[in-house]
Amino acid sequence: MGALRFIARRLIFSAALVLGVSFILFALINAIGNPVEILMAETPGVTEETVAAISKYYGLDGPFLERYLSWLGAIAHGDFGTSIIYNQPVGELLGIWGLETLKIQVPAILLATLLATAAGVVAAMRQHSWADFSVVSGAMLGHSLPGFLIGILLILGFSSWLGVFPSYGAYSTRNLLWNSIWADGLWHMVLPVAMLTVFNTATLTLLMRSSLVEVLRQDFITAAWASGLPRRRVVMGHALRNAFIPVLTYLGTLFGLMLGTAPVTETVFTWPGLGALYIQAIQQLDYPVIMGETMVITTMLVTATLLTDIAYVLIDPRIRLG
Repeated sequence: MGALRFIARRLIFSAALVLGVSFILFALINAIGNPVEILMAETPGVTEETVAAISKYYGLDGPFLERYLSWLGAIAHGDFGTSIIYNQPVGELLGIWGLETLKIQVPAILLATLLATAAGVVAAMRQHSWADFSVVSGAMLGHSLPGFLIGILLILGFSSWLGVFPSYGAYSTRNLLWNSIWADGLWHMVLPVAMLTVFNTATLTLLMRSSLVEVLRQDFITAAWASGLPRRRVVMGHALRNAFIPVLTYLGTLFGLMLGTAPVTETVFTWPGLGALYIQAIQQLDYPVIMGETMVITTMLVTATLLTDIAYVLIDPRIRLG
């Protein structure tokens, strides 16, 4: 019952948070004025009747609260409106472009988690050794470098100098690798995934190492050593499980902000994902796309936080269901 009440409270709080963000977002976007009027301001021959008709088509006329409730109701039914620039349903655009973003974000996070866990365990179990120094130094270097710089260095090294991997795009425009769209897509994914993996691994390694060092000093770990348990069981079965809790918080944020952090990677590699779509929408004031994608990012972040809170209890039952 305690777990059910905990989940119910978190669900109510999450729903209220998304609702509050939606209202603030709608108010801020509408504060700039009617985007149709702004876009048509320098277009010759456009009459006020035309602007009014276009505004009505996109639901930009009427009182603020009425428009907000109408937009919120449409969002609840999966209708994000129609893109002003592409003249396509925003939901379809988010689905098509979002798949390309997930193709590089999800593998990068999973790879970073595996690499950081292994490196963190090695460093924590060999404190003050050359292995520990090397892991920490490499992680600090990767953490301090801007993500776009890592991407540029990868392009210079593996694309410009070695010519091994393509430097832009998700697919070849002419000859597919091995005449296979799957192989060609994986070939183009290597550098973007590598950039994200390097950046995420650095932070996760520092978190894992510091957390594991702290856990290894706890009394229950000392008791486990004294009881004669195998080294692997003490580290993997007891220490690592507890040390993973702070890392889980960061992973929840990474998964929640996959779409929000996409613009940097997709700009460097000219990747056709939601990051590129978001930048285009902002530059061209594509009101429905901005609103729709921002709400998707908000919902993903809140959902990831909710799942992280629930995972805390599953990993460590000592955590109170507050």
